[in-house]
Amino acid sequence: MSLNVKESVTALALLALAVGAWFGAVTFAAEARVFPRLVAGVMAALALIMLGRSVFMATDAGERRFFKHFPTFLLCLGLILGYVYTTSLLGYFTASAIFVPAFALLLGLKRPVVIAASTLGFLVVTHLVFVEAFDRPLPVEFFLRQ
Repeated sequence: MSLNVKESVTALALLALAVGAWFGAVTFAAEARVFPRLVAGVMAALALIMLGRSVFMATDAGERRFFKHFPTFLLCLGLILGYVYTTSLLGYFTASAIFVPAFALLLGLKRPVVIAASTLGFLVVTHLVFVEAFDRPLPVEFFLRQ
């Protein structure tokens, strides 16, 4: 299967996921559905760009690999699924404090100061936006549960 076909199928799958997320957000409260719909809209737009690129742009004669390193892709996918699962068990900030540096290391980043600063920055900004500004509860940390 050529790379263009793989990209087209991937783009269509992402577009279907975005449309499903858009309509799935209708079950949320009116204030709570804005952000998921915004993310779904951006995802749909990017999927359409990807689809257009794969349909209208010719590839070179040589076949390119779809994955640069398939085992790393599988590890990333497993890490993301583990993050989604452990968020409710450990709490959002604890799971994120584990996930962000683990993902950075898996992607090949090796500077500990940058990884630590990025993780701390992500956690602080997330807390300021969702907890302080929007007053949206995130999954409670396991050590704060009663």
